[in-house]
Amino acid sequence: MARRKTGMTVAGVLSGTAMIVAVVVGVVNSGVYATFAEGMHLPVITNVSQLFPGADSQHKNGLGLNLPKPTAPDKGSSQSDGNGGSASDGVSAEGKLPAGASSPMSVGEALSAAKAMPTDTPHVKGYDRAGEFGGWANSDRLCGSGSTRDMILKRDMTGVDMDSQCRVLSGTLNDPYTGKSIEFRRDVYQKVSGKTRKVSGDSTAVQIDHVVALNDAWASGLWKESRKADRVTYANDPEVLLASQGAANNTKSMGVNLYGKGAPKQLHWSAGTPSVWLPDNRSYRCEYMAKRVYIKHKYGLSMSSWEKSETVSYLSQCAAP
Repeated sequence: MARRKTGMTVAGVLSGTAMIVAVVVGVVNSGVYATFAEGMHLPVITNVSQLFPGADSQHKNGLGLNLPKPTAPDKGSSQSDGNGGSASDGVSAEGKLPAGASSPMSVGEALSAAKAMPTDTPHVKGYDRAGEFGGWANSDRLCGSGSTRDMILKRDMTGVDMDSQCRVLSGTLNDPYTGKSIEFRRDVYQKVSGKTRKVSGDSTAVQIDHVVALNDAWASGLWKESRKADRVTYANDPEVLLASQGAANNTKSMGVNLYGKGAPKQLHWSAGTPSVWLPDNRSYRCEYMAKRVYIKHKYGLSMSSWEKSETVSYLSQCAAP
């Protein structure tokens, strides 16, 4: 008498799997699981697509593994004011960086805050810089026509010269992003042959950077209608702003990859991680990363999962003995 074959066949396994998947899809799409999950305090899933990885998790693995090693800042020498004296206005306690470059959070505090930072998929749609954040506001810390931009230039540069309207005319920036000394001269325009032309100056040599860029702040929380009133405040907050070399500011752009699958061509940073821009000045990188965390923490903003992974990884290296 012939024995019957026992065991599972490939066809049987596929058929059984298909049946299980069909049951799961039916239970989820019918809403039965959502009702059950809510009562059991489980994640509520109302559509089977939620079972698959979203855009926020489709980034390559191994984030943060190729980060350049942090360099400790040089806390030694003081900064000359250009007149044979020691400069205090515009220079940090270390004597090397503008006062605005310092992070209100220590590296250790920033690491703890970064670990607790909420993650979310960046909201990259609907961003209108001028419409949502406006331009530079008139500064209540300066006279006349002095704007937030003038206030930051005055704070972060040395040897500052201002006009009677509190507009900054000239100064020297010890740029935190490149470590270079930058001379600033405000543009001067005159009418020549009936046309207004620039005759001197280079206002673009020193620009005012939003350390966490406006686009990033928008995408990580300020896009919400409930945060509308915070946008102009954010754009003019001295703790968000930092004077920097114009070219470095342009390279930095929004400072973080909001897309998650490798930075677009315009965001290929020679000194950056896969998702978070880092300044060329290696001695400022730990402070910069800590300042980014402080700003996002202050304004209740989120990070993308890849941004958080790289931030925690880098600050862990900064905090290591």
